[in-house]
Amino acid sequence: MKIALMGYGKMGKEIEAIALALGETVAQKFDIDRPADVASLSGVDMCIEFSTPDTVVGNIQLAIEAQKDIVVGTTGWYDKIPEVRNALKKSGRSGLLYSANFSIGVNMYFRIVAAAAELMRNANEYDPYIHELHHRQKADSPSGTALHLAEILMNRIDRKREVMTHRIDGKIPFDALHVTSTRVGSLAGTHTVGFDSEWDLIELTHTARSRRGFALGALRAARWLKGRKGVYTMDDVEL
Repeated sequence: MKIALMGYGKMGKEIEAIALALGETVAQKFDIDRPADVASLSGVDMCIEFSTPDTVVGNIQLAIEAQKDIVVGTTGWYDKIPEVRNALKKSGRSGLLYSANFSIGVNMYFRIVAAAAELMRNANEYDPYIHELHHRQKADSPSGTALHLAEILMNRIDRKREVMTHRIDGKIPFDALHVTSTRVGSLAGTHTVGFDSEWDLIELTHTARSRRGFALGALRAARWLKGRKGVYTMDDVEL
């Protein structure tokens, strides 16, 4: 593939290194100082987008206009998914695959958590929670991965009706799912889903060791997406 990197920060540079090692071509690199336009995308096969919540939707729109497929790792724009889906449907020429986390291990973890949540669906004695840790430079809190984990739990555990991500002063309602975050140092990312009871505690934890796993997953997603039209997530990709 001839790849355009939309966003050339730490993740963009990691994707470039892995792509070159795998024999792919990085044809274009865009960032805040060199934004993309339709003409500059003419010679690429695939866009991989890791920019910011402020620029991601514009980059998606450019890819659709240029009739290019795009893999999106930026979060914070999911309220625009219906709008993007309509644009892709009208175009009929592009595919989009988005995920809060492209790590192969994290996506396995999502499926493990979903299975655990099914087991806990009627186990009212167990109270679920989510906690995540990331480096202090991370822009969003809680992480998109933590919010996706919350979605997994909320879709399967009926006794939880509200996700609470802000600071709690006082007691927390029984029907609230508490999602908490810590920002410190240079941690690559750790997510824990716990089920606590009066008698015991069950925890499922994923710890990232480097960005390499995220980059490999994004490239695997790009290879899977090539030639497909419409909107997909990592749930659709064969891991």
